[in-house]
Amino acid sequence: MKQHNLATILNFLDTLSPFALQESWDNSGLILGTPQHNFEKIYLSLEVTESILEQMERDSLLITHHPLIFNPLKTLVFEDYPAKLLRLAILKNIQLVAMHTNFDKTHFGKYIVQEILKIQEFEQQDFVVYFQWRGTLESLCAHIKNKLSLKQLKITESQNLHCQNIALVTGSGGGFVRHLAKIDCLITGDIKYHEAMEAIMRNFHLIDCGHYELEHYFGKILLPLLTNQGYKAIILDSQNPFNFV
Repeated sequence: MKQHNLATILNFLDTLSPFALQESWDNSGLILGTPQHNFEKIYLSLEVTESILEQMERDSLLITHHPLIFNPLKTLVFEDYPAKLLRLAILKNIQLVAMHTNFDKTHFGKYIVQEILKIQEFEQQDFVVYFQWRGTLESLCAHIKNKLSLKQLKITESQNLHCQNIALVTGSGGGFVRHLAKIDCLITGDIKYHEAMEAIMRNFHLIDCGHYELEHYFGKILLPLLTNQGYKAIILDSQNPFNFV
């Protein structure tokens, strides 16, 4: 089986979506391994999970959207998260790379708008994608549910009678509520109670699709980009940690 060099693919990923674009609190890039290492197979996933690591073959590379390590580790207790997953990856000689906020800024939002929601005219500014909707809040919700194959949405409806100027932020975008202006609706995930209250005060609607629901497309976005460079990769789907009853 052909082996690939980690430094080479890191350079390609950096060209594709520069790691320097990541937020100061983020931890994108090489999480586990060494650039001089070679690997045989590439796997893509939203998360690093125990199930995914168990499915992977030894001496492989796993590229995820969410970094396994966000904060400095003071201990490595192998019964705890994330040490348990790091130990399993090390035992199987698996290298870990994350493409998080840098990928949000260069690829994620516009993919959801263009390829999933089928909106062809839009503008992306860092995390936020702006587009126009010709319809009501109800029709926008119906469109999102259809295109994302969702049974339900969590919405906050303001007194705004319009739903034309739309902003979309993948992942957890509630923190953008107080920074957005001249919009009628924000589509995102993980909206908190007080963020919803602030949106009402600012007179725009919120549509909460869910974090996983907006971002489980990571592998589908990255796979053809790797294929164009001659790499073969396997998508392993992580499971939504939430169930609805």
